[in-house]
Amino acid sequence: MERCPTCGARHAGGPSCHRCRTDLGQVLAIERAAARHRRQAVAALDRGARAAARAHAGRACALHRSPESLTALALTALAAGDFPAALRLWRETRAGSGPSARQ
Repeated sequence: MERCPTCGARHAGGPSCHRCRTDLGQVLAIERAAARHRRQAVAALDRGARAAARAHAGRACALHRSPESLTALALTALAAGDFPAALRLWRETRAGSGPSARQ
């Protein structure tokens, strides 16, 4: 998490926002769960389990639609031969990473 969802302060790494004291524990847990699903997606791809990989990548996106989760989902789409979905997801990662997306 880069910023507090309540006040927008930069996240300093603790379990609560340093500015507004919002408890960020659940948000951080969701981000950790998304990262775990991304790792499971990559592991499933490595062993050739494309359906499991796509399910884990989809769950990661559902939990936290980050560029990393979108990339994992795009990779599983590529592995399945779903090139239109892979291209759409790649474009979404590019659209979310430019300077105008941060403003």
